[in-house]
Amino acid sequence: MRKKFALALVLLLLGPLSARAAAVKVEYPASDRALANPFVGNAVWASDPSPPGQPFTLVYANLRWADIEPEVGVYAFEAFEEENHFDRWRAEGKRLILRFVMDVPGDTGHMDIPGWLNELTGADGTHYETAYGLGYCPNYANPALIDAHRRTVKVLGMRYGDDPFVAFVELGSLGHWGEWHVHPDAGAMPVEAVRDEYAQHYLDAFKAAKLLMRRPFGFAAANRLGLFNDMAGEPVSTEEWLGWIEEGGEYGDAGEAEMLVPMPDGWKHAPIGGELPFFATAEDLLGENFERTLKLFARSHASWIAPHSFADSVEPGGPYQAAYDELNRALGYRLRVSEAECSWENGRWAVSVTLENDGCAPLYFDWRPHLRLTDAAGNMQTIPLETDLRTVLPGEPAEAAAELPDLAPGEYLVEIGIIDPATGAPGIALAMDAPESGLWYALFSIRP
Repeated sequence: MRKKFALALVLLLLGPLSARAAAVKVEYPASDRALANPFVGNAVWASDPSPPGQPFTLVYANLRWADIEPEVGVYAFEAFEEENHFDRWRAEGKRLILRFVMDVPGDTGHMDIPGWLNELTGADGTHYETAYGLGYCPNYANPALIDAHRRTVKVLGMRYGDDPFVAFVELGSLGHWGEWHVHPDAGAMPVEAVRDEYAQHYLDAFKAAKLLMRRPFGFAAANRLGLFNDMAGEPVSTEEWLGWIEEGGEYGDAGEAEMLVPMPDGWKHAPIGGELPFFATAEDLLGENFERTLKLFARSHASWIAPHSFADSVEPGGPYQAAYDELNRALGYRLRVSEAECSWENGRWAVSVTLENDGCAPLYFDWRPHLRLTDAAGNMQTIPLETDLRTVLPGEPAEAAAELPDLAPGEYLVEIGIIDPATGAPGIALAMDAPESGLWYALFSIRP
């Protein structure tokens, strides 16, 4: 592998290709270094002003209905965004995972829906005290609640639906913590037709963010939504969840048979996420049980862990750092160029690259790779490569090519980078050994 890297360096530093060359193919070794790339990895709470020392690119926020709409049609967006440090995370290039909730069990009796909404619905929910905690479960089948939910989620979509900062939206709303289950002593989940109404509100409101559901419902399969597992890494619950994805099954919370449908290939077009259970520890999951943990996340094709993740429990450089890094390498996409070819054809330079994904999932956003040509005077121009990175799946190399424009005589460095549409600059670190500057990776030099 190192011999291949040495060949790349020789081509770069000692001999640019001439127009009389036939075809030259350069191979680049894969790198196993830790990367902190957009949309993947261990997330942290957006509300935490002092995040841990581990690198991260994702932040997570719960949005309680009672907080965001204290009065009918009056929205407290500024307070919510200040509490969750939106300005800071935007400035640092982080992305958000958002969940809208209306029942969060706590230590004291309370409601997570606004008081005006409770009055509007006739206070027909259930005040509960269970092993989960204390709280209030609305009557999800109440038409007034459904209508108010549609209106409010529409407003949320107007605020965040086209915002590149908001990357993922978990379809919360229903059940404790927005997890689509209710303790039997606290109320009930609605039937499928009503659940689908709530889900449709999100689909109508959010066009850019990726939507995820807690289980593989028919609505998720029909609309190619992602999935999330709020017991990620816990073997019994995760095996059950993976079983739903593979084979479907019964949705016990509503007593409906065959409500869960197989989605074994769903990860190929929509993201998988999830959080660790509240009792999970780094010692348990990254210690002696690490191989099991790694396999569960790989089989899940998970891109991220949030909101309870390893980022807040693994000491930087501590005993679980190596396991943490290995797990991060397995989450989501891990893109690289394995080889590049340059040839002089019909009076023009033609460049093709082979892209590989060493992760467990694709990049789900339409970010495009570009070539950058830099001449001896430092003048630069970029050329898009014709490919869709969302289709570059693990273990399935993909080709991308471009024909270079007419070039004035001189030497040109050819680099590759994946452009963040929000900034116009490269935003993804590639898992390859090649000289790099500002996430532009050198491929070779040419001399027309």
